[in-house]
Amino acid sequence: MNRPVAAIAALSLSLAVALGAVGAHAIGSEPAARELWRTASFWHTANSLGLLAIAALWPHIGGRLGLAGVLAVAFGALAFCGSVYIQAVQGSAPVPMLAPVGGTLQILGWLLVAVACLRGRAP
Repeated sequence: MNRPVAAIAALSLSLAVALGAVGAHAIGSEPAARELWRTASFWHTANSLGLLAIAALWPHIGGRLGLAGVLAVAFGALAFCGSVYIQAVQGSAPVPMLAPVGGTLQILGWLLVAVACLRGRAP
């Protein structure tokens, strides 16, 4: 197991739970804002769980490609989810293209992880 990646995943999961609670209690009754918050919470949790899985599988998929995948997923999730959380609160995206760039980074990151899995590594 890769402890730094596991720690990042655990911290991200704790933040996802905390932000989920904030969304349940602090986001107003505006349906669009609540749906944006739900979307950000879902993808935040999904990518955090994925990072935890990567940490567990690290002996098989580590290396530069695996690390590049982890970084792309983590920064992509931060950009995408962060932008959507802010949009839910403010009504507009802080940086208009941040969510699409973050989503693209997440996709790229998972593709890099897939290639790293296929290339494999001896434990």
